[in-house]
Amino acid sequence: MLSLARLHWVLPERGFPIETRRRWPAKYLSLKPRVILVLGTGSGWDTLTWASHRPNRMLAVEKYLFKRHWQTVSSYARRLGLVTLDFLQADLGRLPVRSGSVDLVVSDAVFEHCQDMPAVAREISRILGPGGIAYASYGPMWYCFGGDHFSGRGGLEQGYNHICLTNYEYRAYQETYETSHEDAQSGLRYSQLELFSKHTTREYLEIYESAGLEVADLILEVSREAVEFRQKWPGRFVSLLEAHPQLTADDLLVKGNLVILRKKSSGVVGRTRGGIDAC
Repeated sequence: MLSLARLHWVLPERGFPIETRRRWPAKYLSLKPRVILVLGTGSGWDTLTWASHRPNRMLAVEKYLFKRHWQTVSSYARRLGLVTLDFLQADLGRLPVRSGSVDLVVSDAVFEHCQDMPAVAREISRILGPGGIAYASYGPMWYCFGGDHFSGRGGLEQGYNHICLTNYEYRAYQETYETSHEDAQSGLRYSQLELFSKHTTREYLEIYESAGLEVADLILEVSREAVEFRQKWPGRFVSLLEAHPQLTADDLLVKGNLVILRKKSSGVVGRTRGGIDAC
């Protein structure tokens, strides 16, 4: 993957602290962002980490409803005088936001769960205004160690169970290591809902290209456990590649992608969605 366009860094996982991630988009924005949209906000905590950009307005969109959490976060933001903050429940592939109305789209730990990532990318391209950019970090990647947010329970040797076991074996493995306190954010829940995009790094980049987005910057994070697995069981690592000939060794090692995306001047801009005129 060292030949990928715009690749600037290859880091160990967690090698790009959240404070640095929040400052990173400012390098590519020509103006202070007036409107920031957070994709896949979950309980909404991440909206406050973007408040240092001091936008005029912030929108946060989530597929599932976290009403009580959103009320708490909105109240906290008002008390601190941080930003006008609105939460919306909507499909990320069909956003109730006007075309060209957003300056900065941001997302953390969401794209790996988007079942229709091409639709999400097209929506990002549609809603970005002139000079606008998108920031995203996502992972673990599906084919990496623990790509299902569950494999790896029970020891290092279990890290690729989601791509090497049969369906029956995989279900038995999950039942063995399921705990009594699994919650909505656990890997087991994601698996039960089949909330995985299952794309490789190159496939994500192709999706952005098709949506009219260009990569301005790219950082890859490598899994420590994946490297250790390869060193300890090189034969098993090779067997994984033989079982999935569409993959490269990098696809089994790269845990996360961090990207800055810009809309091409000739990018795809869709029609304004009906329904809520959120922005």
